[in-house]
Amino acid sequence: MIPLGSDPIGTVLVKKGHSGFRMLLFAYICSIFIKGRNNLPMKKLYSILFATCMSVMAMAQDNYKLGKPNNDNYRYLDSYENLKEYINTTKYPNFKLGAGTTANDYVSKSAYRNLINDNFTETVAGNAMKMGSVVNSNGDMNFSSVKSYVNTATAAGLNVYGHTLAWHSQQPKTWLLKLLADKPDPNGETEYAVLASKDFRTSQSIGWHSDYDKYSYSVSFDGTNGLDVHCTKVNENSWDVQFLALENLSLGMDEDYKITITVRGTAAGKLHSKLGGWSSGAYNDIEFTTEWRDVEANYTTIMEDNFFMLQCGDFVGDVYIKSIKLEGTRVKMVQQTKQEMHDTLVYAMDKWIKGMMEACGGKVKAWDLVNEAISGGGDDGWGNYLLQHSQNYSASANPDATWDVGGDAFYWQDYLGDIDYVREACRLARKYGPEDIVLFINDYNLESDWDDNKKLRSLIDWIRKWQADGVTKIDGIGTQMHISYYENSSTMTSKKNAITNMFTLMKASGKLVRISEMDMGYVNINGTTLKTEELTETQQQNMANFYEWIIKEYFRIIPADQQWGICQWCTNDAPSGGGWRKGEPVGIWDINNYRKHVYAGFVRGLGGIPASVDQPQADRTIDVTAGVYNMVGQRIQASSFEELPSGIYIIGGKKVVK
Repeated sequence: MIPLGSDPIGTVLVKKGHSGFRMLLFAYICSIFIKGRNNLPMKKLYSILFATCMSVMAMAQDNYKLGKPNNDNYRYLDSYENLKEYINTTKYPNFKLGAGTTANDYVSKSAYRNLINDNFTETVAGNAMKMGSVVNSNGDMNFSSVKSYVNTATAAGLNVYGHTLAWHSQQPKTWLLKLLADKPDPNGETEYAVLASKDFRTSQSIGWHSDYDKYSYSVSFDGTNGLDVHCTKVNENSWDVQFLALENLSLGMDEDYKITITVRGTAAGKLHSKLGGWSSGAYNDIEFTTEWRDVEANYTTIMEDNFFMLQCGDFVGDVYIKSIKLEGTRVKMVQQTKQEMHDTLVYAMDKWIKGMMEACGGKVKAWDLVNEAISGGGDDGWGNYLLQHSQNYSASANPDATWDVGGDAFYWQDYLGDIDYVREACRLARKYGPEDIVLFINDYNLESDWDDNKKLRSLIDWIRKWQADGVTKIDGIGTQMHISYYENSSTMTSKKNAITNMFTLMKASGKLVRISEMDMGYVNINGTTLKTEELTETQQQNMANFYEWIIKEYFRIIPADQQWGICQWCTNDAPSGGGWRKGEPVGIWDINNYRKHVYAGFVRGLGGIPASVDQPQADRTIDVTAGVYNMVGQRIQASSFEELPSGIYIIGGKKVVK
């Protein structure tokens, strides 16, 4: 604490590092300069004042340390410490305050990184550590973003929590389905079949092509004619206009194949074709008329890796191609057995988990082992909800499917089974992860009031079944808590009772307890979900109070040795054009990085008292005759304390809150 001189502003004691201190310091220095302006040359005075202004302005760029500007209702937030300073580490030594984090922004944007580092003790990547973000359609893995994020965060002293090792959404679906594709008949039986095809009316693309401008042609597509190759001149060579119609054709060497093209032109002509590679291949001409015809052409391959190229540099007009079909004899394909599919996916899971653990270098000690496994419907025969499954697995096996983020759902449990799905993931995580790895099952709607927390009860029983082998060990349960405040009092009471019941059940499970993805919306008395700009000050305070209650309830019910912590999924309010809860007031900070009232709710929930502000019981006999100043040093006209609006003031050299 440092005193600032003897005038009404300067006598206030303020804590170093506070944004309020910065503004007060600036105002104070200005007053000193103004008082001493007769003793300094004007040019010198302005130089010092400008330099000071720039310095203070630079310090004031940390919006996340301030409440909303130009609004006295938020000035009390300016004096609060960073959130993590309010964690009682003596009473709750294991508690971690986490934040859902955009990994690339954390690495590349210092303002965002500073907000996370200053306020939280744990960071969780929202998407960067999911399988679909790392593994491409060929099974290749790129961990560069993961490594940068993990190394940057741990170097800053943060705990990194891994999200997620096994899930059905945001998966490299193309690669996984390739692994499960039919296999050649082990008995060597052959069949005549369509080996490749393309309908240009729906699949509107071609591969490599020669230069459009140089050879005066263009291509376009429509739903009636398919591909239109529009040629405006006769080129010197027929191959000047050429393009790949089919690619990546794995065929037998010295085998016979037939290609059928549905084609017509604005005049009669020929398409010159090649089935082969860049150096050589099998050639044929495909004649067309002005009427649609299915034209067949035969080829004998001279290589195994082929493409199908078409050329028409000697034609003027339009060539329309609806479709192409390649047929030939191949080894008969048969479906993999269930055991083969199981073992293939264990291989894929092994490759993924091993790669991720190696990329993290032992720095990520805790993980969501399995995410959103419980469906929220059906019955497993023991009164529990079923696991998530695809509709192809069973018409009733996915009664409450989660939002398929990115449209890349792949249900591992369809092939591995409900038990092995989790056991294999757990085995591999402990095999490749650090010795002290901690593994959670994470899910949503565990605070459900409509079914007496049945989803949580089901999860607890599924954990019992997964662990029944005596080898599999699940350390904790994560409850996402994507919730809302409800103005309807009976609804709000029901929601709170379910949250209390959830914490009680989680405590009784004996597992570590983590609030994993908490964010909050607002539902008014009419049942309407409000956008951020629609909230009143009272409604903002309601949200703050609800956050406070949740955090205090967590501390009240969950013993210290079962506490992992609380993660706020959205640090900032959602933008109107965003994907997750778009336009809703889900953050602790607003979209411009200013503190909201829910910041104070977190502070109160954590048990902290704002620095030098005691949620004060203001003395109504405060004498204001000596002057009232706001936090930037401006004098406010007031004849009594009672007539002042809510806010923080400097009166008699002390900070006073009304």
